Amino acid sequence: MKRKNKKVMTGYLFILPVFVLFSIFIVYPIIYNFIISFYDWNGIDIEKTFVGFQNFIKIFHDKTMNKTIYNFVMIAVFTTFIQAFLGLIFASFFTRKIKLSGFYRIMFYLPVITTPTIIGDIFSKIFETNRGYLNELLRSVHLDFLCQQWLADPKFALACIIFVNIWQWTGYSMLMYYSSMLTIPEDLYEAATLDGAGTLQRFRYITFPLLRGTHYTLFILGFLGSLKCFDLPYVLTKGGPAHATETFSTYIYTLSFNLFKQGQASAVAVIMFIIAMIITFVQLKMYYKDDKDKELAG
Repeated sequence: MKRKNKKVMTGYLFILPVFVLFSIFIVYPIIYNFIISFYDWNGIDIEKTFVGFQNFIKIFHDKTMNKTIYNFVMIAVFTTFIQAFLGLIFASFFTRKIKLSGFYRIMFYLPVITTPTIIGDIFSKIFETNRGYLNELLRSVHLDFLCQQWLADPKFALACIIFVNIWQWTGYSMLMYYSSMLTIPEDLYEAATLDGAGTLQRFRYITFPLLRGTHYTLFILGFLGSLKCFDLPYVLTKGGPAHATETFSTYIYTLSFNLFKQGQASAVAVIMFIIAMIITFVQLKMYYKDDKDKELAG
């Protein structure tokens, strides 16, 4: 018995450093942020004024917050589903073992490992109004009427952010789908072919259903990534023009470091945390519900 207890204590000692680091850098900041959300504080002074839920009330009466929620929904829906769709198409293409497929996979994945700041700087030159590469290209082919102030016009700025986000992360979706497709047994496809199933039927009834776990993983990561999106909007537009590309992260940055409203910024962070928990809970619930339905059907 003593020997067993000693082994247990040894195991706890091994995980103790990780637990301590996790508590200091993850748990404590989250708890501290929740506490600060109930105070009126500029982030500099030692003294803080307790205001209860006033920060949350002010946030939900702020039009910028409504715009931020709208932008989050648009970025999350369009980015997640389009990049997942494109990733699935490209992955299906690469599993056919075409010539130089390994090189193409690397090229598609390259934007994923590129720093978002660099990507934002490159696309800022592409979308620039006067001498931007996109407008220069349109002028060169006599399509001047299509030239726009892409990042300075509220009608186009958010669409540009979504486009760049899709361009950057489609390679990640492709790699996830590609690796999952390689685990599908070839016997299933051979049996379906013998039964007369065509390419689309094999994809619909074999490939797509067996990638269900990958679908859910990409949707969870996509929605959570859209929730904390900061780099691209900040580099390209800094949340403008007129809050057209404001995200939760850029809004928190503005409240904290420009307006010195740390309490309200913490309140927005709490709202972000709650939304993230709801998204994860709902999607995991759907994931496990499908597993349970399969068990009952079996």
